[in-house]
Amino acid sequence: MNEAKFTGKAGIYAKYRPSYPAVVVDRLYNLTKAEAVADIGAGTGKFTEKLLAKPWQVAAVEPNLDMCRELLRTVRGRAEIFTNSAEDTGLPSHSFGLVTVAQAFHWFDEVKFREECKRILTPDGRLAIIFNSRFQGGIMPEREDICRKYCPLFGARGHVGIRSDEEGDRFLRNEYFSTVEVFQMENPVMMSREQFIGDALSRSYAPRKGDENFQPFVKELLELFDKWHRYGKVSVSYTTTCYAGKF
Repeated sequence: MNEAKFTGKAGIYAKYRPSYPAVVVDRLYNLTKAEAVADIGAGTGKFTEKLLAKPWQVAAVEPNLDMCRELLRTVRGRAEIFTNSAEDTGLPSHSFGLVTVAQAFHWFDEVKFREECKRILTPDGRLAIIFNSRFQGGIMPEREDICRKYCPLFGARGHVGIRSDEEGDRFLRNEYFSTVEVFQMENPVMMSREQFIGDALSRSYAPRKGDENFQPFVKELLELFDKWHRYGKVSVSYTTTCYAGKF
């Protein structure tokens, strides 16, 4: 797991990254009937917070201390937090009916992580891998052009590791699990000017303040927002996809 990638971005990540539809957690709760769930690569707690709406015991694993400070603010003592890696969580063996990973699987060593999941899951437990994927219409092609111009690492990692979205989907459906259930839902997000810029700057590939590309990156994103907004908002359409599998 790349533990330092979001150092310095935790505050902006917590404030501006989109969350996940509550129905994802509803589906997982009804599917697994789990008593305990472990959220791995929990970050600032965007998905952990959704899990806390259900009456299961929640553990959150996040190795980046910058992100973990935000995670502590999010869960406010309602979940046990472990500052370990995805591949060596430190969680007790065979204790979780559900393990979740939201927007983080592409940072893991997928082979070692699968073995760790086999260790911590109950015999009938499931791993749920969740992604928010942006719809490529509307404002997005121009946004991505700006990212390619100013962000050297943009596009270096895809839907699952170095795979494209399509390759990653096939991998999770056909290779990673012995059986898997997949469900999708639309997750439209209306963003103000501040939110649009904040979301872009929260990305791992985005320049940080003080970088040579920071000011021109923000300037062109602001110009793009001003071109597309209606009544001070732009629509950014996401699709949330969940792969809930067994090994």
